[in-house]
Amino acid sequence: MANSGKSGAPGEYQGREQAYIKHELLKAYLEKLFLIIGLGAARLGIREICYVDCFAGPWSTDTENLADTSIGVSLRIADKCKKDLAKRGVEIHFRALYVEQNAIAFTRLEKFLSEKTPPGIEAKAWRGDFVGLRGKILDWCGPAAFVFFFIDPKGWRDVSVNVLQPLLCRSRSEFLITFMYDFVNRTASMSEWREEIATLIGEAVDVDQLTSAERETKLVGTYRKNLRLQIPASGNWSARSAHVRVLDRKKERAKYHLVYLTTHPRGIVEFMEISEGIDVVQRRVHAMTRQADRIERTQQMEIFAATDFVDPLRGHASTLDVERRWIEYLSPDGKRVGVEQFADLLEQTDWFPGDFQRGLQNLIASGRVVNQDAKKKRLKHPLHWKDGEFLALVKEEKK
Repeated sequence: MANSGKSGAPGEYQGREQAYIKHELLKAYLEKLFLIIGLGAARLGIREICYVDCFAGPWSTDTENLADTSIGVSLRIADKCKKDLAKRGVEIHFRALYVEQNAIAFTRLEKFLSEKTPPGIEAKAWRGDFVGLRGKILDWCGPAAFVFFFIDPKGWRDVSVNVLQPLLCRSRSEFLITFMYDFVNRTASMSEWREEIATLIGEAVDVDQLTSAERETKLVGTYRKNLRLQIPASGNWSARSAHVRVLDRKKERAKYHLVYLTTHPRGIVEFMEISEGIDVVQRRVHAMTRQADRIERTQQMEIFAATDFVDPLRGHASTLDVERRWIEYLSPDGKRVGVEQFADLLEQTDWFPGDFQRGLQNLIASGRVVNQDAKKKRLKHPLHWKDGEFLALVKEEKK
């Protein structure tokens, strides 16, 4: 990794490793999303792609080029995608809006945009409170453009379900929202905070008797459910949600969750495939960060590199659980599994696409499932979900 620091993240992200994971996810998904939307723009009747950063900053960065911020990431990706689309004969207008309330941060933001905005990209900076500017933001977006909202506040009140509702009601939109789970988890059982937590996630929940893992599933799941309920259906597609768990930089627990919202099943599959790759990066960075902290505290070097012991499948579903899910889902009569069906499986379980592929591979290899559309043996991706393929349980012969 070029210019990486002792934690494995680039030097400018030292002490901000969670931001590195977040920006890697944002970068990878934005590029995929913008290209998909751009290539389908004529069919979708879209002429503009907009990016809205509701809490732009920049915060906690010492670099002047702001490369290690969502601002720098989004502008680079918009510029790259505009050029890539132009090479394919697609001309589409890219606009970006950055909202920031803090005066010092806004000054840096405005200066950066005036000097570094790529040619052909329209970028604006607005100073003010995101909540008070919601109506104006929607007016800026207009009704016809496709809009990606990045909502990444320092706190948590500004991402409550009712606060986000006006934006969630907008069609042709996707969202990536930072849900500050560490705070929510610590306060969810405190009587003085219950009303505010209920407002944040959209309803009151009782988590007092739940295990740590159950609490996390309940709180994040309730928040995602109530956000989805605010989003209108788009044609035949209803609202969908996925999320990424971002670890505390020094502890084996969630710092926050990045909650993703879309109305297209392909968005869920693409987002989760990218998230799976980012999870491997996160595991390595997390291990190196914790090792660097131990060395600093003990003043003793360690014989082995932290990455020597990283299990890339830690936190993934067990293969046995995945195999059971496939067997429950399929039947001897067979089922066609395409993008919509695969997205259903991912959203219902929160498992990674690779987990389902590995489980399916085992079932096919053992003769318990057959892919009737596969013309030859596949070693890595037994299901081609983009095409949609017919999977069936193999009937057991009577003895």
